[in-house]
Amino acid sequence: MLHGPKLRRFILAGACALATLAATAPTFAASAHYRVRANDTYWSIGRRLGISVAALEAVNPTHPASDLYAGLRLVLPTTNATAANASTQSRPASVSSSGMSMLAKIIVAEEGNRTYTDQVGVAAVIVNRMHHAGFPHTVQGVVLQRGQFTSVSNGTFWNARPTATATRAAAAAVHGYDPTHGALYFYDPGEGVWSTWIQRQPVTAVLDGTVYVR
Repeated sequence: MLHGPKLRRFILAGACALATLAATAPTFAASAHYRVRANDTYWSIGRRLGISVAALEAVNPTHPASDLYAGLRLVLPTTNATAANASTQSRPASVSSSGMSMLAKIIVAEEGNRTYTDQVGVAAVIVNRMHHAGFPHTVQGVVLQRGQFTSVSNGTFWNARPTATATRAAAAAVHGYDPTHGALYFYDPGEGVWSTWIQRQPVTAVLDGTVYVR
Protein backbone atom coordinates (compact mmCIF):
# COMPACT_ATOMS: atom_id res chain seq x y z
CA MET A 1 0.00 0.00 0.00
CA LEU A 2 1.03 3.65 0.06
CA HIS A 3 1.95 6.34 2.49
CA GLY A 4 0.32 9.73 1.99
CA PRO A 5 1.56 13.21 2.85
CA LYS A 6 1.51 13.70 6.63
CA LEU A 7 -0.16 10.32 7.03
CA ARG A 8 0.88 6.88 8.19
CA ARG A 9 0.13 3.89 6.04
CA PHE A 10 -1.79 6.01 3.63
CA ILE A 11 -2.61 4.29 0.38
CA LEU A 12 -2.01 6.63 -2.45
CA ALA A 13 -1.43 5.81 -6.01
CA GLY A 14 -1.55 7.48 -9.28
CA ALA A 15 -1.29 7.91 -12.91
CA CYS A 16 0.70 5.88 -15.46
CA ALA A 17 0.52 4.28 -18.87
CA LEU A 18 1.83 2.32 -21.83
CA ALA A 19 1.02 3.10 -25.46
CA THR A 20 -1.55 5.25 -27.12
CA LEU A 21 -4.57 3.65 -28.75
CA ALA A 22 -4.14 3.19 -32.45
CA ALA A 23 -7.74 4.08 -33.24
CA THR A 24 -10.29 6.48 -31.81
CA ALA A 25 -13.54 4.80 -30.83
CA PRO A 26 -16.96 6.33 -31.31
CA THR A 27 -19.09 7.38 -28.34
CA PHE A 28 -20.75 4.60 -26.36
CA ALA A 29 -22.83 4.68 -23.20
CA ALA A 30 -21.11 3.42 -20.07
CA SER A 31 -23.24 0.25 -20.21
CA ALA A 32 -23.02 -0.32 -23.99
CA HIS A 33 -22.79 -3.93 -25.13
CA TYR A 34 -22.40 -5.84 -28.38
CA ARG A 35 -23.96 -9.19 -29.26
CA VAL A 36 -21.44 -11.36 -31.10
CA ARG A 37 -22.50 -12.61 -34.53
CA ALA A 38 -21.46 -15.79 -36.33
CA ASN A 39 -17.82 -15.64 -37.51
CA ASP A 40 -17.13 -12.44 -35.54
CA THR A 41 -13.62 -11.81 -34.23
CA TYR A 42 -12.31 -8.98 -32.08
CA TRP A 43 -10.64 -7.64 -35.20
CA SER A 44 -13.85 -7.62 -37.27
CA ILE A 45 -15.87 -6.15 -34.40
CA GLY A 46 -13.28 -3.48 -33.76
CA ARG A 47 -13.07 -2.59 -37.43
CA ARG A 48 -16.86 -2.34 -37.69
CA LEU A 49 -17.25 -0.19 -34.57
CA GLY A 50 -14.00 1.76 -34.71
CA ILE A 51 -12.52 0.29 -31.53
CA SER A 52 -9.04 -1.15 -31.11
CA VAL A 53 -8.67 -4.87 -30.45
CA ALA A 54 -6.63 -4.07 -27.32
CA ALA A 55 -9.46 -1.95 -25.91
CA LEU A 56 -12.05 -4.67 -26.56
CA GLU A 57 -9.90 -7.34 -24.95
CA ALA A 58 -9.16 -5.09 -21.98
CA VAL A 59 -12.82 -4.70 -21.00
CA ASN A 60 -13.66 -8.35 -21.71
CA PRO A 61 -10.93 -10.18 -19.74
CA THR A 62 -13.00 -13.37 -19.28
CA HIS A 63 -13.55 -13.77 -23.02
CA PRO A 64 -10.28 -14.28 -24.93
CA ALA A 65 -10.28 -14.15 -28.71
CA SER A 66 -10.53 -17.93 -28.89
CA ASP A 67 -13.71 -17.91 -26.79
CA LEU A 68 -16.02 -15.79 -28.95
CA TYR A 69 -19.29 -17.38 -30.04
CA ALA A 70 -22.52 -16.20 -31.61
CA GLY A 71 -24.83 -14.67 -29.03
CA LEU A 72 -22.07 -13.74 -26.55
CA ARG A 73 -22.64 -10.33 -24.94
CA LEU A 74 -19.45 -8.25 -24.98
CA VAL A 75 -18.82 -5.01 -23.12
CA LEU A 76 -17.89 -2.00 -25.24
CA PRO A 77 -15.35 0.49 -23.81
CA THR A 78 -16.83 3.86 -22.92
CA THR A 79 -15.25 6.79 -24.72
CA ASN A 80 -17.69 9.64 -24.11
CA ALA A 81 -15.53 12.34 -22.54
CA THR A 82 -18.61 14.40 -21.68
CA ALA A 83 -19.81 11.62 -19.38
CA ALA A 84 -16.59 11.25 -17.43
CA ASN A 85 -18.30 10.46 -14.14
CA ALA A 86 -20.02 7.44 -15.64
CA SER A 87 -17.22 6.43 -17.96
CA THR A 88 -14.70 3.65 -17.53
CA GLN A 89 -12.47 5.15 -20.20
CA SER A 90 -9.50 7.39 -19.46
CA ARG A 91 -6.80 8.90 -21.62
CA PRO A 92 -4.25 6.34 -22.80
CA ALA A 93 -0.60 7.15 -22.25
CA SER A 94 2.77 6.34 -23.72
CA VAL A 95 5.00 4.13 -21.57
CA SER A 96 8.32 2.42 -22.18
CA SER A 97 8.76 -1.33 -21.85
CA SER A 98 10.62 -0.82 -18.57
CA GLY A 99 7.79 1.38 -17.35
CA MET A 100 5.28 -1.32 -18.24
CA SER A 101 7.27 -3.88 -16.29
CA MET A 102 7.38 -1.55 -13.30
CA LEU A 103 3.64 -1.00 -13.53
CA ALA A 104 2.98 -4.76 -13.44
CA LYS A 105 5.38 -5.11 -10.50
CA ILE A 106 3.64 -2.45 -8.42
CA ILE A 107 0.27 -4.07 -9.14
CA VAL A 108 1.56 -7.38 -7.77
CA ALA A 109 3.22 -5.72 -4.79
CA GLU A 110 0.13 -3.69 -3.86
CA GLU A 111 -2.90 -5.75 -4.90
CA GLY A 112 -1.53 -8.96 -6.36
CA ASN A 113 -3.97 -11.10 -4.36
CA ARG A 114 -7.03 -9.12 -5.47
CA THR A 115 -9.38 -9.40 -8.44
CA TYR A 116 -8.42 -8.48 -11.98
CA THR A 117 -10.60 -5.35 -11.89
CA ASP A 118 -8.98 -4.16 -8.66
CA GLN A 119 -5.55 -4.69 -10.19
CA VAL A 120 -6.59 -2.60 -13.19
CA GLY A 121 -7.75 0.00 -10.65
CA VAL A 122 -4.27 0.28 -9.14
CA ALA A 123 -2.73 0.76 -12.56
CA ALA A 124 -5.45 3.25 -13.53
CA VAL A 125 -4.66 5.39 -10.50
CA ILE A 126 -1.05 5.53 -11.62
CA VAL A 127 -2.14 6.42 -15.14
CA ASN A 128 -4.44 9.13 -13.81
CA ARG A 129 -1.61 10.63 -11.81
CA MET A 130 0.62 10.69 -14.84
CA HIS A 131 -1.95 12.93 -16.50
CA HIS A 132 -2.30 15.16 -13.42
CA ALA A 133 -0.24 18.33 -13.05
CA GLY A 134 0.46 17.60 -9.39
CA PHE A 135 2.29 14.30 -9.95
CA PRO A 136 5.23 12.94 -11.96
CA HIS A 137 4.46 12.12 -15.57
CA THR A 138 6.15 8.73 -15.89
CA VAL A 139 5.47 5.33 -14.34
CA GLN A 140 8.87 5.40 -12.68
CA GLY A 141 8.27 8.88 -11.29
CA VAL A 142 4.88 7.98 -9.82
CA VAL A 143 5.85 4.59 -8.40
CA LEU A 144 9.16 5.74 -6.92
CA GLN A 145 7.89 9.06 -5.58
CA ARG A 146 9.22 9.22 -2.04
CA GLY A 147 6.95 7.96 0.73
CA GLN A 148 4.09 6.85 -1.48
CA PHE A 149 3.92 3.07 -1.79
CA THR A 150 4.48 0.88 1.25
CA SER A 151 5.77 -1.93 -0.96
CA VAL A 152 8.48 0.38 -2.29
CA SER A 153 9.34 1.71 1.17
CA ASN A 154 9.59 -1.74 2.78
CA GLY A 155 11.37 -3.29 -0.20
CA THR A 156 8.80 -5.93 -1.16
CA PHE A 157 8.19 -4.16 -4.47
CA TRP A 158 11.69 -4.97 -5.70
CA ASN A 159 11.12 -8.70 -5.27
CA ALA A 160 7.68 -8.73 -6.86
CA ARG A 161 7.38 -10.68 -10.09
CA PRO A 162 4.81 -9.56 -12.67
CA THR A 163 2.07 -12.14 -13.23
CA ALA A 164 0.07 -12.68 -16.40
CA THR A 165 -2.94 -11.08 -14.73
CA ALA A 166 -0.98 -8.04 -13.57
CA THR A 167 0.55 -7.59 -17.01
CA ARG A 168 -2.91 -7.73 -18.59
CA ALA A 169 -4.26 -5.29 -16.01
CA ALA A 170 -1.42 -2.88 -16.66
CA ALA A 171 -2.02 -2.99 -20.41
CA ALA A 172 -5.74 -2.42 -19.93
CA ALA A 173 -5.15 0.70 -17.84
CA VAL A 174 -2.56 2.01 -20.25
CA HIS A 175 -5.01 1.61 -23.11
CA GLY A 176 -7.60 3.67 -21.26
CA TYR A 177 -9.67 1.25 -19.16
CA ASP A 178 -10.38 2.94 -15.82
CA PRO A 179 -12.80 1.15 -13.46
CA THR A 180 -11.99 3.77 -10.79
CA HIS A 181 -13.55 6.62 -12.80
CA GLY A 182 -10.62 8.98 -12.43
CA ALA A 183 -9.33 8.15 -8.94
CA LEU A 184 -5.99 9.51 -7.74
CA TYR A 185 -5.76 7.61 -4.45
CA PHE A 186 -6.86 4.29 -2.97
CA TYR A 187 -7.01 2.67 0.44
CA ASP A 188 -8.28 -0.49 2.11
CA PRO A 189 -10.57 0.22 5.09
CA GLY A 190 -9.78 -3.24 6.43
CA GLU A 191 -6.10 -2.48 6.84
CA GLY A 192 -4.90 0.00 9.43
CA VAL A 193 -6.50 3.20 10.70
CA TRP A 194 -7.07 5.82 8.03
CA SER A 195 -6.94 9.58 8.44
CA THR A 196 -10.05 11.71 8.24
CA TRP A 197 -8.51 13.39 5.19
CA ILE A 198 -8.62 10.30 2.99
CA GLN A 199 -12.06 9.37 4.26
CA ARG A 200 -13.41 12.77 3.26
CA GLN A 201 -12.29 12.55 -0.35
CA PRO A 202 -14.97 11.86 -2.99
CA VAL A 203 -15.31 8.10 -3.52
CA THR A 204 -15.23 7.16 -7.20
CA ALA A 205 -15.34 3.36 -6.90
CA VAL A 206 -15.06 0.42 -4.50
CA LEU A 207 -13.37 -2.62 -6.04
CA ASP A 208 -12.86 -5.84 -4.07
CA GLY A 209 -12.94 -3.88 -0.81
CA THR A 210 -10.44 -1.25 -1.98
CA VAL A 211 -11.83 2.29 -1.88
CA TYR A 212 -10.81 4.62 -4.70
CA VAL A 213 -11.06 8.37 -4.23
CA ARG A 214 -10.24 11.51 -6.15
